[in-house]
Amino acid sequence: MLPVLRHYLPLRKALLIVSETVILTLVIGAWMSWHLWDPSSEVEARLFGLIPALTVEDALLRCAYSSFLLSVLAQLAISFNELYDVRVSGSRYDRASRFVESAGSALAVALAFVVIADTWHLDKVFDFPPLSLTQRVQALVFAMLSGFALLYTWRSLFHAVLQQERFAQRLLVLGSGDAAHELAREIVERPDTGYSLVGILPVPEDRGAADRGEHSSTTSVVPRVDRSQTQSYVRPALERNGSGIHLADYVRREGIEVVAVAMEDRRGQLPTEQLLQCRLAGIHVLEQESLYERITGKVAIEALRPSYLIFGEGFEQSTGSRVAKRLLDLIIATILLCVTWPLMIATAIAVGLDSPGPVLFTQERVGKDGSKFTLMKFRSMRSDAEKLTGPVWATEHDPRITKVGRFIRKTRLDELPQLFNVLAGSMSLVGPRPEREHFVTELSQKIPYYNQRHLVKPGLTGWAQINYRYGSTFEDSVRKLQYDIFYIKNQSLLFDLSILFNTIKTVLLRKGT
Repeated sequence: MLPVLRHYLPLRKALLIVSETVILTLVIGAWMSWHLWDPSSEVEARLFGLIPALTVEDALLRCAYSSFLLSVLAQLAISFNELYDVRVSGSRYDRASRFVESAGSALAVALAFVVIADTWHLDKVFDFPPLSLTQRVQALVFAMLSGFALLYTWRSLFHAVLQQERFAQRLLVLGSGDAAHELAREIVERPDTGYSLVGILPVPEDRGAADRGEHSSTTSVVPRVDRSQTQSYVRPALERNGSGIHLADYVRREGIEVVAVAMEDRRGQLPTEQLLQCRLAGIHVLEQESLYERITGKVAIEALRPSYLIFGEGFEQSTGSRVAKRLLDLIIATILLCVTWPLMIATAIAVGLDSPGPVLFTQERVGKDGSKFTLMKFRSMRSDAEKLTGPVWATEHDPRITKVGRFIRKTRLDELPQLFNVLAGSMSLVGPRPEREHFVTELSQKIPYYNQRHLVKPGLTGWAQINYRYGSTFEDSVRKLQYDIFYIKNQSLLFDLSILFNTIKTVLLRKGT
């Protein structure tokens, strides 16, 4: 797996993205520059007549550059339709239907950019000399349709090749507790990781969940892992004495390339000598926590302990990165306010007409370093929603939500006033979800390190928000904390931009509402 944006991009996905960039660039470039390769035409004369000092070679370079930009736009449409998720793309039906949607979206966006570039006289951007605008549009339609047809064929071949087990690293999980089965389940459910699970090898002395030491209070909040999906992978237990299975021999016999240590109690139980033999033999030996992060994009529950948080990588924050993040917040929040103010006015009118009470809903939330701030949203519930119940989480089909409120929650229009919180500096565009003090106090008493999510400003959107459903239980809070800690650990400007892009996709696809 490749380290990208401070977390890991599966090698298979990286190869797919790069290969499709090359294919699209070549196909678009071929369609948009074929006339430049015709020796019988008067291309060079026409170039000099239209654009003085522009040679055929210069025209080809412009076509190549513009073709690359168009291929990137097309791939954004592909990504928007989740076709870089191998679990989605691996389905023939989903792949076919989403490729049609992606092709239509990519063509519409590409044509729009080409027309805008021509209208605004943006030289060297989406420029294909000496074609006129009409000729560019005609050629681009054929180029995009041909490119997506070829991509679909290539994608089908790519998945057929990936189904061959020899292209995945054979991985053994060492351990017997929930951590081992949780890691195994994630590997089985994520075929794009490039790992093939060989088995789960227990160590008899591993006492598992009954003796988890310093993180037992965290795991007690979450139910035990369902082992039905991974129980068939359990192998005969590893023995220390010569009478049983020797780890190095087992690894060699099964052709294992990676050993993931997922023992929940390693104090005096870790088979150090056998793991050392494996490592010296060229076998990769990884900790369950680090591999789990690479695969899932969240911190393992077992990693929520002082030793891992202290000695692990990440949690790097510099003055430059904080300034860049603040500038990004100000620029994008200002642009969004300029674009969405008609929607905000319409939403305010709809809320006011739908039910009695104020249009805006204000509530005190906990921000960075535990400071309090007033969060603003469009009101989506009755004004007396918590008069009898007190502070409670919203639930699915919550009777307190009004008709207009249900709509603006699904479309996320209720969140737009929080842009003023971003401009004021109490929130960021990207960060953990801001919670009420009542819930923060309650969750902090039951979930260790919960307050660490307040090391950064809360966000209008965040890594947890786009990866996990709206949480309304303690278990949900633990799961979302795993994503929040991962974000804080790997925070960067590019990571924020990727979260913002995925947020747009999440909102338009109405996922997680």
